Amino acid sequence: MKKKLLELTDIKKYYASGRSVAMGLAGVSMSFSSGEFVAVTGESGSGKSTLARVIAGIIKYEAGEMYFEGERTSHLDASGWEEYRKKNIAFISQNYDVLPGASVFSNVVSVLRISGMDKEAAAKKAVDILRKVELYDMRRRRAAKLSSGQKQRLSIARALAKPAPILIADEPTGNLDAENSEKIVKMLAELAHDRLVIIVTHDYNEVEGYVTRRITLSDGLIVSDEPVRPAYEQKPADASEASPKNKRGLPFYIAGLQTRSRPVWAAVTGLVFALTAFAVFAFLGVLIINIDDSFTYEYNPTAFENGDEKRIVVTTIEGRPLTDEDYEKMLSLSHIESLDRYDSAVDVLYAYREGRDYKIDYDSEPEDEYTFEKYKMPESVSLYTSAPYIKTVPIIPGKADAIAEGKKPEGFDEVAAVSGHAKIGDKFRVYLFDKKHFGYKSLLPLDVTVVGLLDEGEGLYFSDDVGVFFMDIVKGKTAEMLIYDENVADGTFLCSPTTAGIYNSSVEKGIDPIWSFFVYSGASERYPLRWAGYDGYNEGQHGYRLLSRLYIISPNDYKQIIGNDTRDKQVSLFIEDYAYADRVLTGLHDMGYVATSPYKLGRTEQNEELAAERKQTLSTCITALLVVVAMQVLLLTAIFSAERNSFRILSDLGLSNKSAKKALLWQLLLFTAAGQLVGGIAIFVSGTAGVERIENMLKYLPLPYVLILSAVHLAAALTAGIFILRGIDKHVYPMAAKNRDILIDEETEA
Repeated sequence: MKKKLLELTDIKKYYASGRSVAMGLAGVSMSFSSGEFVAVTGESGSGKSTLARVIAGIIKYEAGEMYFEGERTSHLDASGWEEYRKKNIAFISQNYDVLPGASVFSNVVSVLRISGMDKEAAAKKAVDILRKVELYDMRRRRAAKLSSGQKQRLSIARALAKPAPILIADEPTGNLDAENSEKIVKMLAELAHDRLVIIVTHDYNEVEGYVTRRITLSDGLIVSDEPVRPAYEQKPADASEASPKNKRGLPFYIAGLQTRSRPVWAAVTGLVFALTAFAVFAFLGVLIINIDDSFTYEYNPTAFENGDEKRIVVTTIEGRPLTDEDYEKMLSLSHIESLDRYDSAVDVLYAYREGRDYKIDYDSEPEDEYTFEKYKMPESVSLYTSAPYIKTVPIIPGKADAIAEGKKPEGFDEVAAVSGHAKIGDKFRVYLFDKKHFGYKSLLPLDVTVVGLLDEGEGLYFSDDVGVFFMDIVKGKTAEMLIYDENVADGTFLCSPTTAGIYNSSVEKGIDPIWSFFVYSGASERYPLRWAGYDGYNEGQHGYRLLSRLYIISPNDYKQIIGNDTRDKQVSLFIEDYAYADRVLTGLHDMGYVATSPYKLGRTEQNEELAAERKQTLSTCITALLVVVAMQVLLLTAIFSAERNSFRILSDLGLSNKSAKKALLWQLLLFTAAGQLVGGIAIFVSGTAGVERIENMLKYLPLPYVLILSAVHLAAALTAGIFILRGIDKHVYPMAAKNRDILIDEETEA
């Protein structure tokens, strides 16, 4: 006598729908052994499909007991039933339940991978099985393109691939013609040689010539249970049927299978992820950059006259002069355009383009002129607010010399310019305007010649001597107001008209730095002072004056008086954009320097109109971001609900709830990553195409902020994942849901 494989004792199954309860099985008892080919027949609604699904572990019974190989099953929880289905049940549906978008080959490989077989072994066995069911030549065809008979053969191929001791076929010939029906039944009979085969059918005549036993149901009860012929002799176990080899990577494989087999769905889903990523990046990015409200404040020049937003002022903690090594360290930071070694000069305006930087008023002629032609002044000079600030020839990262053509300027009468804006040999009258130290009407006129050209930048670039000049003014050194001129002989000092009055009166020793030099060095006898102007100077009449403490001397005397201290203790870095200011400041602080942004420091008076505009932008971005996130959650929940049927098929093949959820999470993560990549590229393209807000956003978002954008988009996807996974529990794995009763449609319950 053959050992019982499966035994049912007084099994009852109820279906709850609202307040009504329907009987599925009213207490059935039977047993089955391997080698049997059992036909379950009966009218529609008799309980045939319910019995098949109870035996398959798809639905749980409420009363009685089912034993598998002598072991009770009533105590099994959801995961226990999943393991039961995975190891013991192969299920063939009337609707074929093939994965329509997957290839014939992938349909068979999937059940082998779910059973635990590794990639190589699964592929090899799938080929053998497809040859047996005569589908090998169609292995690359999508299952949706097969005929009805071919789809059912594919279902049998999957059942054959799964080494399960029980095969249940629920109306496998219901949609087939007579010829194909006979082929399918014959295949099932062949499978009964090494397992238990149970076929649910409404047409017993189709299977009568092959089955070994017939069970007839009516209203959930057994009407008859009759043997037809002896059970099939069992074939010896195939030694090649190895135990599962590889359980790792199954969720990732299922995620890839689901995605590859549904290209249109994958394209739509990917588009949704890309669009939501773009929207999240755009709105959240603009929100982040508007957290900095500095642009809503007006600049106050009290601390720094030049409030260029690209300027970073750097010095050392100990206040020592900066060296070439310091310059190299600073320039190693990202987003640095140039370094100006003389920060003191950067706050000084200059004008050289009449009608753009300044205008001249010739209302009256001056009564007298200065001694030297180059320092002659017009009647009146008025500077425009567009006048630029002084820059000496900069140090540019990656360049040994900023001068691309010509030479570096020297002295006060040579400058460099930008190629295309000037050429070597061009001459300009330049007015230096240090309103921070000497007021709005203190002008120093210089006649300069362009001697070098730069490839990039703007305006004119002055010599280091000009930088040292203003550096020493700030320091209060002997050279406070000292410039040299080749036309002045050694030992001769020319001074401005307003300075002459100082030396025509009794001056206390040490009250003026240059005066101290004469008194204590004995220089007053060797270097006679000479007035460089005229009597009768009237500021009110002419509307301008030279820098009030200006001395013009020879180059040799200049160098003797100022000495060799030409290193500034403070420099200005110019960055690519204000958006990088915080990153550069942090980098400089980490290096041990003291650094500040004049633009940040000087923004002290808020502009109400700009503040209101910022507030409106923040409100709009927050609202839009919340709407995008909500839409993302709703769309993804709806889109992924379309996968439930595929996962139901895979669950019938033995895919566990845990693996299904992991596969879904893998899909979410992969689509999120792909969407963020595409969305990020779209953001970048928009920024480079000149979309101003996007362009500014890209500059303001360092890596930590980019990670925040990605995290928000991912969080929305995972929030949708919560609803998606709940749907999987409810519709695919009902035993994992709170309500374990399923009401089967009359059409399904045959």
